[in-house]
Amino acid sequence: MSSIRSGGCLCGKVRYQATEDPVFSIQCYCRDCQHMSGGGHAPQFAVKRNSVTKSGPLKTHQITSDAGNAVEFGFCGECGSPVYKTTAHAPELIFFFAGSLDDPAQFSIGSKVYEERRQPWDES
Repeated sequence: MSSIRSGGCLCGKVRYQATEDPVFSIQCYCRDCQHMSGGGHAPQFAVKRNSVTKSGPLKTHQITSDAGNAVEFGFCGECGSPVYKTTAHAPELIFFFAGSLDDPAQFSIGSKVYEERRQPWDES
């Protein structure tokens, strides 16, 4: 992945840019990510929060994860596309969903998490 990551939502009204390299990347199979993505998993990369700028009509939804951490999901207020998540477990990071990248081919999976919750039909 190049040193500047940019992306946004389906309609283009929400935009973000991260000026630092990712700290790590994951493919998450937890139920929260399944619900959020509408699929079996959510590929995402974490960057330092202070390296990020965001703009556009963002809306958020807060939950408490199975592990008991506060989690916030950020969506476009116009088209509903998921863009990012944050967690109290790592407050210094923001996790962007790989599909929101302008160039999703930049993404590579670092590790897989919550694989025990992987759905039998999810072959990724």
